[in-house]
Amino acid sequence: MKKLVLLVISFLVLLSCKNEDSSKKSYPKKVQKTTEKETTQKKLEKKPKRIGEYMSDVEDYPWIGKHADPNSYYPRLVFQKEFLIYQFHGQCYYWFFTNHYYTGADKIELLWTYKTDCLYELKSIKNSNGVKKYPKNGDAFCEYSLVNDSVIKVKYNFPEWIKKVNEIEKDSIFPHYFYRESKGSI
Repeated sequence: MKKLVLLVISFLVLLSCKNEDSSKKSYPKKVQKTTEKETTQKKLEKKPKRIGEYMSDVEDYPWIGKHADPNSYYPRLVFQKEFLIYQFHGQCYYWFFTNHYYTGADKIELLWTYKTDCLYELKSIKNSNGVKKYPKNGDAFCEYSLVNDSVIKVKYNFPEWIKKVNEIEKDSIFPHYFYRESKGSI
């Protein structure tokens, strides 16, 4: 009887091995973790690009304004997930809160709510400068939109004040276009 049971079990084992096709075995797939930096880089490689894809807390995607002085690379912008770092000059940084919108149009709105780290303050951006309509705490100051993968256009909500500040500072600290900074430019 034991031989018969052993024979039946052996037969069942052989039968189950034969029915299992090794080419159809389901092996667990490798899970590949990607970092935010890799994910952001992959997004930047495909077209069309959106300005929101340049917002990262991991990697900087700097943008610069054009100046009369070819050696200058200020002002300089870096978009992060919830705020914008606005570098007016080498020793003056402002952190502005932002909102990113993607509802048919891809825009980043800058709010006039900021924190500063400046050795030499720009007093003109804290004053009305004789203009009636100027930004106050919490105002929607401007909108950034992507023209192409290397140019951002800025629409200011206080154009008269922008013009006055640029005149006072004798420079375009609030330009209408920013250009993607090449890696070797600084």
